[in-house]
Amino acid sequence: MKKNLCLLYGIAFLQGMVFYSPASVLYRQAAGLDIFQISVIESISLFLCFALEIPWGILADRIGYRLTMGLCCFFYFISKIIFWKAWSFQDFLLERIFLSIAVSGLSGVDITLLYLYAPEGKSQKVFGIYEGLGTGGLLTASVCFSLFLKNSWRRAALLTAAAYGLAFVLALFLGEAKPERSKVSLTKTEKKALKLSPSFLFTVSPSFFLFLFGAGLLGETRQYITVFLNQPQYIACGLSAGTIALLYVLTQIAGMTGPWSDFLTRKLGIPLFSACCFLCPALLCLVLAHTRSPLCSAVCILGIQGSVSLFLPLQSELQNREISTPHRAAVLSLQAMFLELTSAALEPVFGSLAQQSLSLAFTAGAFFCGGGFLLFLLWYRYSFGKHRKLSK
Repeated sequence: MKKNLCLLYGIAFLQGMVFYSPASVLYRQAAGLDIFQISVIESISLFLCFALEIPWGILADRIGYRLTMGLCCFFYFISKIIFWKAWSFQDFLLERIFLSIAVSGLSGVDITLLYLYAPEGKSQKVFGIYEGLGTGGLLTASVCFSLFLKNSWRRAALLTAAAYGLAFVLALFLGEAKPERSKVSLTKTEKKALKLSPSFLFTVSPSFFLFLFGAGLLGETRQYITVFLNQPQYIACGLSAGTIALLYVLTQIAGMTGPWSDFLTRKLGIPLFSACCFLCPALLCLVLAHTRSPLCSAVCILGIQGSVSLFLPLQSELQNREISTPHRAAVLSLQAMFLELTSAALEPVFGSLAQQSLSLAFTAGAFFCGGGFLLFLLWYRYSFGKHRKLSK
C-alpha cells in the first residue's frame, strides 16, 4: 500500500504543475477570448461537473477505483493537450469539457483510494500530505513560470501537458485497493447496497448537509478571495505586477499547510481546531474590507489561504467517516455535488458585490465564514449527541 500512496502523491504533485497558472486569463485573452466568454466557459464547466458527479461515482464503484483513476488522468492529459493547441472559443470550451469529465471523476475516487490505502488511523495525515503535494506542484510550476516562462505562455502549456502525461503513466501502476476497512460512522447505520432510487439521497444523513454547506461556504470564500479578489485588492493598494506575481507564489506556499492538519487536530480537538479554521478567515475578511495597506492585505490573503488549507484534510476525513455504505465513491460524489452547488450559488453573489465594492465582497466573505462555523457547530452537536445516545 505504501507504493500506491507514493504513486498517488506523485500524481498529485504532477497534476499541480500547471505552469501557465500565473497567466491563465492572459493566455486565453491572447487567443482572442474576452472575460465574458471565459466566464461562460467556466459556468458550463461547473454545471457539467455537477451533472457528472453521481454517474462517475456509480461507475467507479462498478469498474473499480484504480481503473477510474486511470481514465480520469487520461482525460486530464487530453484536456491539457487541447489547451496547449487552443486558439478559439470552441477549442477552450472543448478543453473545459474534458477537464470537467476528469475533475468530476476524480473528486470522489482520489479521496477514496487515499482512504483505503492509508494505514489505520492515518487517513487525515495522508489527506494532508496529498493536498500539500498538489499545492507544492503548483508552487514549483509558478516559480518556474516566473523565472523562465513568463514570456513563453505556449511553452508553459506544453510543459503542463507533459506533467499530466507523466501523471497518467503513474496511474497505470496503481494496485487494487484493499476491501473496505472497518470504520466507525457517526451515524452508525447499517451498510446496504446503493441503488439508483430516491433513497440514494439518504446515503448522506440530512444533518451532514449542515456540515457540507458550512464547508462549502468556507471553501468558496477562500477560492473567490485568493483567485479573483486578490489582484483587484493588490492593485487598489498600489502594488506592481511583479510584486503581485511574487505574492501569488507566497499564496501557494501558504496553501501547503495541509500536512499539519492532523497534528493540530489531535492537539486542539476537532471543535477548537475547526473554530480557528472558520473564524480566522472571517476576521481576516473583515480586515480586508477596511484596509488598503499592501502588507496588511497580503498577510490577510495568505492567512485565509493557510487557514482553509488546514481544514481541508479534516473535511476529507469527516466526509469519509460519515459514509456507511460500501459504495464510497458514489457517496463522495454526492457530497461533492452539494459543495459544487454551494459554490455555484455563491459565485454570482460575490461577483455582484465586488462589482459594487471590494469592501462589500470581503464583508460578505466574513459572514459566510462565520455562518459556515455556525452550521458546523449545529452538525457537530447533533452528531456528537446522537453518537453518545447510541453508545449508551
